Amino acid sequence: MRFFVNRCFSFRSWAGCWLVGLAMAFGHAAQAQSYPWQALPTAPQNGQKQDDVFFLNPQLGWAVNGSGHISQTANGGTTWTRQLTQPGTYFRCIGFANSQLGFAGNIGTNYFPGVTDTNPLYRTQDGGLSWQPVPASAISGPVPTGLCALQVVTPQVIYAAGRVGGPAHLMKSSDGGLTWISRSLSPQIGMITDVHFMAADTGFVFGGSSSNIAASATKVLYTTDGGLTFRSVYQSARPFEMVWKASFVDRRVGYCTVLSYNTGTTARYVAKTTDGGLTWTELPFAANGCKEFGIGFATEQIGWVGTDVGTGSETQDGGLTWQPGTLGQFVNKVRLLRNASGRLTGYAIGLNVRKLSTILAVAPAVAPAPFALAAFPNPATRQLTLRYELPRRQAVRLVMSDLLGREIAVLADYTQDAGPHELTYALPAALSANMVQLTLVTAQGRATLPVSVQP
Repeated sequence: MRFFVNRCFSFRSWAGCWLVGLAMAFGHAAQAQSYPWQALPTAPQNGQKQDDVFFLNPQLGWAVNGSGHISQTANGGTTWTRQLTQPGTYFRCIGFANSQLGFAGNIGTNYFPGVTDTNPLYRTQDGGLSWQPVPASAISGPVPTGLCALQVVTPQVIYAAGRVGGPAHLMKSSDGGLTWISRSLSPQIGMITDVHFMAADTGFVFGGSSSNIAASATKVLYTTDGGLTFRSVYQSARPFEMVWKASFVDRRVGYCTVLSYNTGTTARYVAKTTDGGLTWTELPFAANGCKEFGIGFATEQIGWVGTDVGTGSETQDGGLTWQPGTLGQFVNKVRLLRNASGRLTGYAIGLNVRKLSTILAVAPAVAPAPFALAAFPNPATRQLTLRYELPRRQAVRLVMSDLLGREIAVLADYTQDAGPHELTYALPAALSANMVQLTLVTAQGRATLPVSVQP
């Protein structure tokens, strides 16, 4: 079923209040409660951007950096113990299956100066007191040059991937890290900077489309068979870009940073998914030409991004607007732990390590809508195609609104049959260079989707 929607309404009056609305939105955001991140004075530092922290619980965690240091805290970051100092190794990522079994990835040679270690992966079985390189004999397939991302999905299933600048490899272990299967993904993605797996075989690989940053666009690959096959679910249209890090709130909602080295524009973006990563929407992040690094979202609304400008940024409306934050300088990785009572503990590593401890309201469990709303292209310019599928015949209301929730247009408001639906909407010129939000409401639930309208 295809529709062409061209409703008449007063864009002059709406456009006139748009800037006022934005000012009100930003003024309200500026007065909203902020979430202060506190520096940990005794945490590891090496005078440059550090790369990863991992916590099994709010008290027990580890930090790694490019100086070959691995450090542990057993009291929530109050004090730290250096467990390893290994010059020539650039530890990029770390993860633990339990208090004893852990893994650390090395970025490898020929990327950063001074790195001489060619072992991509290390393993500990005593909580980090000793570390041994995973031998090449334990890796079936091409041995990665280096690693940038590591995830312990279960005590048995671990993924490791890399690297920035290429080549692109994904390793998987199904026996707790004793043996690994490695695959080259270079034909499908130029470099890998992060991974996120929801289950043992289902997840995402993030990075850039080319190993040459000048030719690279952001790219996200999706697999449901443990990395045997992938399909592309997101690729930007701009060069000099890659996805740097990702953060998922749940199986449905996730975000990633779009790291840009393009000096020809100052526009920067983050990307968001609300359908489990099958589609991604770019949201304007900043217009200052910054570089984006780590990202962490505690809820669909509240999140943080680390940058090379200031001490990072904070959002409280799902990435629609951003304010200066206290995350820290050059934060590369954000780790968040939340318990059932709403206590949120966060750790962020950059030039130093910072900690967040606060109470978030525990939202009641809400069943996800049995449909997903998708828009193509997004960002859009002159025309927008909307797609969704209904599980049964029911009344549908599809509305376009501005950031303050004011209705711009009603695209559908009637009963529709079960099955797929597609609507094409001509975007008026008055919407150019603005953000709008689509909301699809039925008796079975609600789906929302932000859309960026480009000039």
